[in-house]
Amino acid sequence: MAKRIETHDDLLDFYRAQTEVSDPASQAFAYETLPGEVAALCAVLQGLLIHMWWIGEKTYGFTRQDLEEDGRDVLDEIGLRTAEQMIDKILAMDARPLAEPREARRRLVGNCRDYTLLLVSILRHRGVPARARTGAGRYFYPDGSRLEDHWICEWWNAADERWQQTDAQLDDVMKQAMALPFDATDLPSDQFLTGWQCHDEVAEGRIEPKRIGYGEDFAGLAYTRHKMLVDLVSLTGEELLPWAGWGVGSFPERAEPGDDELADRIFRLLRSIDEPSVLQEARELIASHPRLRRLEGYDPGPFRQEWLDA
Repeated sequence: MAKRIETHDDLLDFYRAQTEVSDPASQAFAYETLPGEVAALCAVLQGLLIHMWWIGEKTYGFTRQDLEEDGRDVLDEIGLRTAEQMIDKILAMDARPLAEPREARRRLVGNCRDYTLLLVSILRHRGVPARARTGAGRYFYPDGSRLEDHWICEWWNAADERWQQTDAQLDDVMKQAMALPFDATDLPSDQFLTGWQCHDEVAEGRIEPKRIGYGEDFAGLAYTRHKMLVDLVSLTGEELLPWAGWGVGSFPERAEPGDDELADRIFRLLRSIDEPSVLQEARELIASHPRLRRLEGYDPGPFRQEWLDA
C-alpha cells in the first residue's frame, strides 16, 4: 500500500496521483495541448465521447445499428477500462489533436463513467486533486420520479477550499432535452447523490426502492449497496467499470452473513471519507476484507450487455 494518509495534504496528494486506471501512460502527450479551464475541458470531452444511451435518430441523427454497420464494436468500446485505452482508441479513429471535436458519429461510445474518468485523468495530469464519484443524479428526472444512475468528477477547488462537482457528460443535446437550469461544471449540492446518499435515500424512505436501480431484480437497498462498494473502490484507488461489482456489492441472492454490518460500515466510511484517517481506514478495509477484495478470476458476465441494452 502507498504512503499512509494522515493529513489533509496527504489526502489531496493521494487524489493528485494517477491510478492504474486513470493514468494516460503512453497517451499522456495528447493532454499537452488541451485548454486549462474545467468548462473547456468538459467541452473537449463532449467532442470525443458519445453516451451509449443517448444515441438515436432524435438526438444525434443515427442509431447504434448505424455504428455497427460502420464496423464499430460498440460493446468493446464501452468496455475500455483505462484512460490510456480510451485515448488510444479515440486517436486510432481520428488522429487529430483531442481539442478538435469529432462529429458525433465518429466519437467513442462510452458512458458517464468514461467522461468522468477522462476528466479526472486530465486534472491529475496537471496536479489537481480529482476523483471519480458514482451515485445518482436528480436532474435527469426533475419531477423526482426516479434517481438516475450516474458518475461525476469531484476536483479540489483550491481557491474555494472545497470539492467541486462537475458533470462532464452534459453536452448541448442533453442540456436541451433536460432543460437543465444550472451550471453542470459546478453542480448544486442537492443534485448529485453519492453512494452513501443513495443508500440513505432508500433506507430512510425518501424514495421508493423500485425507483433506483435496474429493473425489479437489482433495485432498492441491494442496488445502493452496490453503489456504495463501487464508490468506495473508486475513492480508494480503482475507478471501476459501472457494471463491476462483487462480494457485498453483487446481486442480493449472493449475500452472506455479516453483509448488513459490513454495508453499515461502508456507509459510515463514505459519509466521512474526506477525513484523512477515514480514507486510510477505507483503503485498509478494501485491501483486507474478503467481501470487498476483487476475487481472482472475477467476471461480471453478461452485465455489460445488459447495461448497454437498458
